[in-house]
Amino acid sequence: MRLLYALLLSGVILFVGLSVALPDATLVAGGLTIAAAAVGLVLVNRTQRIIAMLLIGLGIASVLIGVALGGTVNGRDLLSVNQDLIGMLTAVSFLRLITPSEPTTRTRLHGRLAVLRTALATHALGAIINIGAVGIVGDHLRGRTALRLPDAALLSRSFSAAAFWSPFWAAAAAATTLVPGANSLVLLLVGLGLALAAIGLSVWDIFRLWGRDLPAYTGYSLSWALVRVPLALVALVIIAHQLFSAVPVPRIVLIAGLGVTLLGLLIVNGRGAVRSLARHAKHDLPQLRGEVTLFASAGVLAVGLRMLFPLFELQLPVSEFTVPVAWAMMLAMILLALVGVHPVVSVAVVAALMHPLGPDPTLFVLAACIGWGVSTAVGPITGLTMLLSSRYSIDSVALTRRNLVYLAVVLVASWPALLLCAASV
Repeated sequence: MRLLYALLLSGVILFVGLSVALPDATLVAGGLTIAAAAVGLVLVNRTQRIIAMLLIGLGIASVLIGVALGGTVNGRDLLSVNQDLIGMLTAVSFLRLITPSEPTTRTRLHGRLAVLRTALATHALGAIINIGAVGIVGDHLRGRTALRLPDAALLSRSFSAAAFWSPFWAAAAAATTLVPGANSLVLLLVGLGLALAAIGLSVWDIFRLWGRDLPAYTGYSLSWALVRVPLALVALVIIAHQLFSAVPVPRIVLIAGLGVTLLGLLIVNGRGAVRSLARHAKHDLPQLRGEVTLFASAGVLAVGLRMLFPLFELQLPVSEFTVPVAWAMMLAMILLALVGVHPVVSVAVVAALMHPLGPDPTLFVLAACIGWGVSTAVGPITGLTMLLSSRYSIDSVALTRRNLVYLAVVLVASWPALLLCAASV
């Protein structure tokens, strides 16, 4: 079953990549995504299975209600089930093969500078290899003892802020799939500025948490070997998007991630490069079954909502997608996360609600990415919080409460960021 699942995910990657040149290949990728979701329901744990089945059930029910109310069914729309997002997510996982797992330089910094360096290292890794960065840095910080709450808070904030700008995150892929056409350069510059400001402001709370132990803190080292792959990939994606603006960013990320990985493996491993890729596809891709099943299930829900909502005359209290509306949308995503709703679900819901307003894609995607990132840090049952809880025995409620400081910082700092975004498009 795991081998079949690995083959299905490899097929999704292949056909999403091919859709850059052959647009109809995305339909094959959509069919493979649905098949992967079906197999994933068998492989995931009971809680994930219940959530996925609920999302799929709501999506199918929405389609059936839409048909009963006179809506039309489009086969292409039915196969638009987040395959670009899933293809990108699984392809980016290959970058772990060329990303160093341990610091390559000896630390000389202590105290506040070491805290800041650890935050930047986590952010740089998290921007590319996603949640794997938390395990890499967390294992190093834990050493032979337990990971402490200040480090857990630092990891969650530094990692989640990457969602504000990184094209390698599911946040950007999901939002641009729902509302295509965003300016990736504006998203990167404004989102990265907000991320650095949020990290810089919130580390003062981490300083206070460490108290008397702060001067002895050494943290995780930041080196050129650690940041060269993220920098190269971001530059490659931005240049490719400017040259081929019609190609969706998730597909560019997919091709760039695989291309850089293959090149890196050929340089380091030569003839063993293909073998390393095959081993990762067979053994590591199935480890993503929880995320893939959730995203595919949310894709089915999004299909239903896109069909159902236009059949009702929902009277929103606003007639234009402005900065205050974008900020309120972001806040709604965060509040939903606090009660256990995953951002991949909330972004599908707010996209369907905002569709009648004809939102500017860049402003919508930035607000969605900020909402997704903060939700990841403060949601008590997000993948990040559950990882820190299960792997390092961190109290998820205590971590959520601690990260409310980070939430307040981002809520304040995001307003001028959204204003700047609106003025840039």
